[in-house]
Amino acid sequence: MSRINVLGESLVDVVGDKAHPGGSPLNVAVGLARLGHEVQFYTEFGQDAYGNLIAEHLGQAGVHVAAGSVTERSTSVALVEMDEHANAHYSFDIHQQIPSVPTAEGANLLHAGSIAAWIEPSGERIVDAFKNATDDALLSYDPNLRPDLVVDRDSALQRIELLMSLSHIVKLSDVDGQWLYPDLDAWEVLEHVANLGPALAVMTQGGDGCLALSSGQRFDVAASPTTLVDTIGAGDAFMSGLLFGVLDNPGLVEALRNDVAADSDEVEDALRHALTSAALTVAQAGANPPWIQDFSLAISK
Repeated sequence: MSRINVLGESLVDVVGDKAHPGGSPLNVAVGLARLGHEVQFYTEFGQDAYGNLIAEHLGQAGVHVAAGSVTERSTSVALVEMDEHANAHYSFDIHQQIPSVPTAEGANLLHAGSIAAWIEPSGERIVDAFKNATDDALLSYDPNLRPDLVVDRDSALQRIELLMSLSHIVKLSDVDGQWLYPDLDAWEVLEHVANLGPALAVMTQGGDGCLALSSGQRFDVAASPTTLVDTIGAGDAFMSGLLFGVLDNPGLVEALRNDVAADSDEVEDALRHALTSAALTVAQAGANPPWIQDFSLAISK
């Protein structure tokens, strides 16, 4: 079991008349806790009905909420509409003022992502946490863009690339890549991201699986078979599954942290863990990452 600090937003996804706890970092925190890791979550949510829903959800997964994360402000909300292909589209009422994060002494992994990483004041606290992390901590980042919330594209891109440069692992979607670098194809995006610093750059491609680049090695892995219910939380389940797969292999952790060539079979194994986690999630309604029992059964098939 690894000790993990996750930084970022909590919110509720409101689909029709039903609210589901959500937010990319929250989903990753829950996913990692359900897979057996010790997770401390630095976030913000209120003491209202939506906040109580989030607190209960985190508690059931075993996620520890960092002191200062529960505030007097209202809980952030994302309104979700599903299209005819079961893809989710979002509109937001969001604010995040996450508590300061102490130096990640004793933490094996520090993960951050999405909206809280480039809005203030949460963004600066996440940057500080990454800059002050101990040398033995693995750092991961998922931009998980929401373009409708971007007021200043140049500033958002600058922040995103700064966090990429501080990370060992970066995961982004093909949609993220198109928004960030519209003149580049998928492999060119991954090459650009890798050149910023991360030892492992991964791009999800929905039903087509994922691409990855590590130490010049290219990986193109097909999606795991599944039955699609909706795509809410799929990318976050991929992220938690990927981190689980990496942390499960000490040799891969060391290679990524020290930026040396990783064993290709170990990288591909971690990517298959990620795709299995995503496949299990899209087969259920809402952001509902797998528990270790279901995940272990699926990955063994």
